[in-house]
Formats: sequence, C-alpha cells, structure tokens
Amino acid sequence: MDRNAPLAIVTAVVVSVVGVFGLMTQPMVVGVYADMLGFEYQQGGNVIIAEIAGGALASILAMFWINRVNWRVAVFFALVCVAAGNVLATLQTDAQIVTAIRFAVGFLGQGTAFAIGISMIGNTSDPDRNFGFVIAAQVGFGVLAMATLRPLVDSFGSIGGMYLPLAGVAVIGLAFVRYVPSGPAQKDHQLAEGDGSLALPVAGLVAMLIWCCGLGAIWTFVERIAVAGGLESAQALGSLAISSAVAIVGALLAATLAAKGVGRFLPVTIALLAQIAVAWFIQGEITFWELVIKASIFQVFWNLTGPFLMGAIAASDTRGKVAVLIPAAQTSGFFVGPAIAAGFMDSAGLSAANLTAIVCCAIALAIFIPLAAKLKAANI
Repeated sequence: MDRNAPLAIVTAVVVSVVGVFGLMTQPMVVGVYADMLGFEYQQGGNVIIAEIAGGALASILAMFWINRVNWRVAVFFALVCVAAGNVLATLQTDAQIVTAIRFAVGFLGQGTAFAIGISMIGNTSDPDRNFGFVIAAQVGFGVLAMATLRPLVDSFGSIGGMYLPLAGVAVIGLAFVRYVPSGPAQKDHQLAEGDGSLALPVAGLVAMLIWCCGLGAIWTFVERIAVAGGLESAQALGSLAISSAVAIVGALLAATLAAKGVGRFLPVTIALLAQIAVAWFIQGEITFWELVIKASIFQVFWNLTGPFLMGAIAASDTRGKVAVLIPAAQTSGFFVGPAIAAGFMDSAGLSAANLTAIVCCAIALAIFIPLAAKLKAANI
C-alpha cells in the first residue's frame, strides 16, 4: 500500500495513539491504585513511572532495530502486548508485580508501537501535516480518556475500568496491521550516508527535548499555580480539561498549514514566542475563565509547534534512526523540566515553573531558527 494513502496514515495515527496510553492515563493512575487497591502514593507513582520509562527505553533502543525488522510483525506484537498486559494488570494486586507488568507494557507494547508510528509518519511525503493529525488524535483521545476512564473505574469498582477499555482499543488496532508497511521507504544511499546527515535531525531533537522540558515544568505545576491564584483544585482541573479540548485546534491548524505548503519557520517562531508570553501571564491571581483562556492559548500554540518540529526531525532524518527518539525526547523533557523548576522553587516559588518554561522555549527557538533556515536551503 502507498505510504501516503489515507488508510496508511490512519493506521499510523492509531498505532501512535496506542503508543501514548501511559501518558494519557498518567494523571489518574496514582489515585486509581490508591482508591482501588490501597497502594501508597509512592507505589502508584512507581507504577506510572515504570510504564513511561519502559516506553522511553523502547524508543531509544528502536534506533538499533527500526531499519532491520518487519514493521508489520512488530506492530502486531506490540498491540498484543498492550492488550494482554492491560488484561493481566487487572488480575494483580501486588505493587511490585503490577509495576513489572506496566514496565513490560510500556517497553514491549506502547514504546514499540509509538516508535513505529512515528517512523511511518516520517516516511510519508508530508510529515508535518500528518504529525498534526497524530497530535490531534492523541489529544482528543486523552480528553476522552480523562472524561471516561475514571468514572468507569468507580462504576466497576476495579482498575479494570481503566485498563480493559485500553486493551479493547489495542485489539481494534489489530485490524489495521495489514496496512502497516513492512519497513522504511528506500532513500538515496549517498544522502543517507553523508557526513552531515545526522546534524539536522539531532539539532531538531535537542530543540524538542529542551522545549518539552519547558512544557513539563509549567504543566506539572499549573494546577498549583492556579490554586495559589485563588482557585479550588477542582476548578483548576476543570479549566485545564476545557483548554485541552480546545487545544486540538492547534494540531489541526498545523496540519492545514502544512497541507497548504506553509513553511516551518513562521508558525513555529510565532508559536514559541506566544508560549513564552503566555507562560509569563499564567501566574498571580487568576479566575476560572482567565485560566481557561490562557491555558487554551498556551496549548493551542503548543500543539501547533509539535507537528512542525517533529516533521523537521523526520524529514531530515535520512538514516531513519533519529526520529524514533522523538518519544524519548518528549518523555524525558516532561520528567527533567519539572525537576529543574522544583530545584529553584525554594528561592523563586512557583514562578520557577514559569521561568523554566520561558527559558526553555527561548533556547528551543534559538536552536530552531538556524535549523529551519538550513532545512529550507536544503529543500527539506
């Protein structure tokens, strides 16, 4: 099948959505395990850390096998692991066993699926547009998961309310395996082996890592910032749920602009500058609707940046070994960023999260501007 055929792109989107199950359920895992199985907060935290770490490790190791294995077989294996692992997790009550299972689901299942999904999109003729579809689908699924999975847990009185629907989605994904390419597209050998072939995608990956550090810093503490500004926790979370739904617009806008042939420089530059500005204003006294508006603007530009940055990495990655590290860069950023911000909170308070986001977005922009110029000059 043509890699640019609608069914092939839909398949890549489905596989990529399965790849972020861990991130989509992250906010609810600790509470679900505490309420349903009596886990300590640290034990619940270890469960989700193991799952996300497994996915990140799979992304890193994928660079060694992504051009060697049959993608169709790998996706089938990954989806089966996700489905079976989610079912198996519902049958366990021991914290250590559950943690081991979730690591395996992240490593063998979600991380493998995400790496191939990213590579499938990277091998299309318009990765910027198609990454927009991926992010829109991931955000949309995340909003749906947040709205439905916790109520299902409470309704069934079991963690199965969270994991069995995800297992079902993975099983549905098996119907799309036939549309997965067997491997990467053939590329020009001399270009792929050129001395500078890794410089551009690695620069893009570094920009993404630093940018995600900034996102992770402010997004981890935004609820606390809102509470310090006068909102109740439930109000803050409600406003963020609304903004997350609105944010799908950013990814769809990226897809539209890319389809119309708009270059990466202007959208990403405007988006990063907007994130810098809004990050400064998400602090101090704040009302519910102020947070909805500010968080929506921030997330719309967040989701506008991602597809173009991911597309830049994938389009310039002639060896096909750097783009698979995108999930690891994203995940690492969302862990490192909060740690950086937390390190300055004794002296700067919660504003350390805002400042970390501003600095990281500015550094990412400084890396991206010359990168975009080189990509344009190379007609990439």
